[in-house]
Amino acid sequence: MNQSHVGLKAYTRATHTVNKTRQVVMLYDGAIRFLQHASEAIEKKDYETRYNKLVRVSDILIGLQSCLDFNAGGTSAKILFDFYSAMDMRVFALHRSNDLNACQAIIRELKEMRDTWDRIDRAQESAATEAAITADRNASDSSTVSA
Repeated sequence: MNQSHVGLKAYTRATHTVNKTRQVVMLYDGAIRFLQHASEAIEKKDYETRYNKLVRVSDILIGLQSCLDFNAGGTSAKILFDFYSAMDMRVFALHRSNDLNACQAIIRELKEMRDTWDRIDRAQESAATEAAITADRNASDSSTVSA
């Protein structure tokens, strides 16, 4: 089985088992990791690796942007769209500039957004856990009353 097929199967499995907010966090993790690799490649003057890693970052940003729901997200979706556009333009500029400071600034900003999404995900997970516990208690109470 080739590597891309394995990756596709893993992605498909994740989309069915992982919350959407956790998927966003994971995509940010990937973008940050690729930017860190691109930063290392810039330092080593390994332009082919830098190029490939920056393309991967752009793919992730465009993917995040294309999944925005403007009907449900309203103003937040517009803000995220603009954020992803700005980040992608800055990543594209790295192809020409090889500016380590600019690369590190993008990493910092993506980490900040990643952490925000992580907090949202954890809050949703906590709320879901509490709802499940409450449902179990209610079911337990109703079975005790009927017995």
